[in-house]
Amino acid sequence: MTERAPTFSPKSSDHLPDSTTAEQRSLAKWYTAARTALARNRPLTTASPADHRSTIDLSAAETEALRSVGALKNKASVRVENDPLIKSQAQYMALLEESLSAAEVAKLLRVDVSRVRQRLRERSLFGVEYEGSWRLPRFQFERRLVIPGLAQVLKSLPADLFPLDIVDWFVLPDPDLQLDNDAAPASPREWLLSGRPIGAVITLASDLTRA
Repeated sequence: MTERAPTFSPKSSDHLPDSTTAEQRSLAKWYTAARTALARNRPLTTASPADHRSTIDLSAAETEALRSVGALKNKASVRVENDPLIKSQAQYMALLEESLSAAEVAKLLRVDVSRVRQRLRERSLFGVEYEGSWRLPRFQFERRLVIPGLAQVLKSLPADLFPLDIVDWFVLPDPDLQLDNDAAPASPREWLLSGRPIGAVITLASDLTRA
């Protein structure tokens, strides 16, 4: 049976019920920024919409309604693109879209798809299950190989971390992953790819807690 990858779109109103035009535009901006970051193995925490000139504020009526119930304490405008819920929804949608299906990973690694599913169960590969299909983020692959030490690191991570947190942790530079002769800290992904001892990364993974 061929696994069919789901299709996602920031334009779908299903992701934001009763959303305003401003919310939909903000969602699309964050979605685009997140996809760009994921494709380049860059941190989501530093990804932001490139076009700030077309920012859309909440309407005057929406702003006043929030103030009337004490949600706003001053007259500062409320910018929809700073809504953390919209941002996280857009990033999650982008993660699902940019990730590989189990069948695509099987082809990449030249193994049977059943082996990919087995590795997902063993936590030697990381995946997000969505509507019955697995989506495997790209950060864990380099060329046609799994990055060194991935299985040990994944098994050291807390099991209850959010998918976005896991992806960001792997690609975000960590000050504890810098040797004296390094110009800048490495991310866990970069450290593993460099062939350095994985113990430092495993220690960081074990100490990580859900925010």
